[in-house]
Amino acid sequence: WLKDKVETNKFALPALYHPASLIPEDIWRACPATTNGNEQAHRNVNRDGVNLTLLGGIMRGRAFDDRV
Repeated sequence: WLKDKVETNKFALPALYHPASLIPEDIWRACPATTNGNEQAHRNVNRDGVNLTLLGGIMRGRAFDDRV
Protein backbone atom coordinates (compact mmCIF):
# COMPACT_ATOMS: atom_id res chain seq x y z
CA TRP A 1 0.00 0.00 0.00
CA LEU A 2 2.71 2.46 0.99
CA LYS A 3 4.77 1.81 -2.15
CA ASP A 4 1.71 2.44 -4.32
CA LYS A 5 0.89 5.69 -2.51
CA VAL A 6 4.45 6.99 -2.64
CA GLU A 7 4.94 6.19 -6.33
CA THR A 8 1.53 6.90 -7.88
CA ASN A 9 -0.34 9.15 -5.49
CA LYS A 10 1.98 11.96 -4.41
CA PHE A 11 -0.47 13.65 -2.04
CA ALA A 12 -1.53 10.68 0.14
CA LEU A 13 1.56 10.42 2.35
CA PRO A 14 1.94 14.19 2.92
CA ALA A 15 -1.76 14.37 3.81
CA LEU A 16 -1.27 11.79 6.57
CA TYR A 17 2.30 12.34 7.73
CA HIS A 18 3.46 15.85 8.65
CA PRO A 19 7.21 15.41 8.01
CA ALA A 20 6.37 14.66 4.36
CA SER A 21 4.04 17.67 4.12
CA LEU A 22 4.70 21.29 3.14
CA ILE A 23 2.02 22.52 5.57
CA PRO A 24 3.51 24.67 8.35
CA GLU A 25 3.48 22.89 11.72
CA ASP A 26 1.28 25.46 13.47
CA ILE A 27 -1.41 25.04 10.82
CA TRP A 28 -1.04 21.25 10.87
CA ARG A 29 -1.55 21.17 14.64
CA ALA A 30 -4.54 23.54 14.45
CA CYS A 31 -6.47 21.10 12.26
CA PRO A 32 -8.79 18.63 14.02
CA ALA A 33 -7.49 15.09 14.40
CA THR A 34 -10.78 13.59 13.17
CA THR A 35 -13.37 14.30 10.49
CA ASN A 36 -16.28 14.04 12.92
CA GLY A 37 -17.33 17.66 12.34
CA ASN A 38 -17.48 17.14 8.58
CA GLU A 39 -19.44 13.93 8.97
CA GLN A 40 -21.94 15.67 11.24
CA ALA A 41 -22.40 18.44 8.69
CA HIS A 42 -23.22 15.90 5.97
CA ARG A 43 -25.72 14.21 8.24
CA ASN A 44 -27.47 17.50 8.92
CA VAL A 45 -27.66 18.45 5.25
CA ASN A 46 -28.95 15.02 4.28
CA ARG A 47 -31.84 15.42 6.72
CA ASP A 48 -33.17 18.12 4.40
CA GLY A 49 -33.39 15.68 1.52
CA VAL A 50 -31.53 13.42 -0.86
CA ASN A 51 -32.06 12.52 -4.52
CA LEU A 52 -33.29 16.03 -5.28
CA THR A 53 -33.22 17.75 -8.65
CA LEU A 54 -30.42 20.25 -9.20
CA LEU A 55 -32.71 23.20 -8.52
CA GLY A 56 -34.28 21.46 -5.53
CA GLY A 57 -30.84 20.75 -4.09
CA ILE A 58 -29.75 24.35 -4.54
CA MET A 59 -32.91 25.64 -2.87
CA ARG A 60 -32.61 23.19 0.03
CA GLY A 61 -28.92 24.04 0.41
CA ARG A 62 -29.69 27.73 0.56
CA ALA A 63 -32.40 27.14 3.15
CA PHE A 64 -29.94 25.06 5.19
CA ASP A 65 -27.27 27.77 4.98
CA ASP A 66 -29.77 30.41 6.08
CA ARG A 67 -30.61 28.38 9.20
CA VAL A 68 -26.96 27.87 10.15
